[in-house]
Amino acid sequence: MATFNPRVFTNPSRLKEIDPNRLIVFLSTWSDYFIGRGLDLTAADTSDMPFDTIAAILMNPDQAVPESMVNALYYVHETARKEPMDELIERAEAAGLDIDHDEKSTPADVAVQIWLAKPDLLERQHAETVAFNRSNFTYFAGKSIKPAESECRIFISEAQCREMEALMDPWFESKRRGRGSRVFVFPQENRIWILVRHGQPMRREGEHKEDGKDGIAFYRPQKDDVLIYDAEIDEIGVNAETKGERELYLRTLGMVLFGEDAHFERAERYNLQPLIDNGPAALVCADIPGLSRVRFVEFGRMWDGTCPEYETRRSDDLFETYGGDWAARLSLGRLTYAKFKVAFEGDKKERSVMIRPVNIARYERDADTSLVEAWLKARGFWKLQSEADRDDDFEVLESA
Repeated sequence: MATFNPRVFTNPSRLKEIDPNRLIVFLSTWSDYFIGRGLDLTAADTSDMPFDTIAAILMNPDQAVPESMVNALYYVHETARKEPMDELIERAEAAGLDIDHDEKSTPADVAVQIWLAKPDLLERQHAETVAFNRSNFTYFAGKSIKPAESECRIFISEAQCREMEALMDPWFESKRRGRGSRVFVFPQENRIWILVRHGQPMRREGEHKEDGKDGIAFYRPQKDDVLIYDAEIDEIGVNAETKGERELYLRTLGMVLFGEDAHFERAERYNLQPLIDNGPAALVCADIPGLSRVRFVEFGRMWDGTCPEYETRRSDDLFETYGGDWAARLSLGRLTYAKFKVAFEGDKKERSVMIRPVNIARYERDADTSLVEAWLKARGFWKLQSEADRDDDFEVLESA
């Protein structure tokens, strides 16, 4: 049974974002395929480009469609759509690539040139965009003692990335996800973002052929998971779909970076007790430069029992809604999550922050992380490890 790549080209207008001469050079890599579909690109007139014909071929791929072409189109257009052109040019220049970027160049023009010269650079750029746009993480604590400030750095080499891939592939294969996982790392001061790209279980679905007949499409979707390791507090955040994937990443990172697969344990990071104990005072943010206001806008709670009851409450400002009755209103049941609206200095748009004990946080964008975390720590929503806790950990490690 034939397989195909599900990244089908679906937007003809994107072809016109690329200079016609550059588009011909780009697509000529697969000229045999286009000739087989009735189009000779070498004879194409760049002053009257057959965009409609090219688009029709790309949007209706047959079983002979080159996977490399589908992937190239995907990375070029995804990167051009999501990345500022200045950043693409800077990455290309840093890699020693000679990029033509006059006043008529578009992001797609730059992306095509990068792909033609160094495809892995564009793929990495796309992976970095995915990694930094994730905002929902489950956190796990490591066993290390907090290092000195000068030591709060970590480096993951290319060799270690390949080692991680080799350790993870057997698990992915055993779970019918195939082999060939890829690991990308993006260091940022004392933190490092890690993207794991892997397959998912095969998917089979009905396919409509150009001759009107039915067929069967059989392919393996691709998925990206993201991890953030904080070297300063030895803690890792994991954005992955299943418990098995999270445990795999914790074991793999623990083994490769620290020599033991049980290095990371479940971290009890967040709690909502400050809302119950301090009420409106829990939202104070004047001591956090960069924040101008925090509103408490939603929470969930439950009543335990043989048949638990759940409830959600929302308001533009719950403490204003509850007034002096806030303590009684929040003391009922058990709080399961809280959502806040955070206003940043110099930014008119508020952004949401959701906290779900004990270890899940969701931010609208990663750029807000440092300020929001500073506020969570200052108000007591983030459980900080005490010096006594560190000493206890040290004694356990010493006696192990």
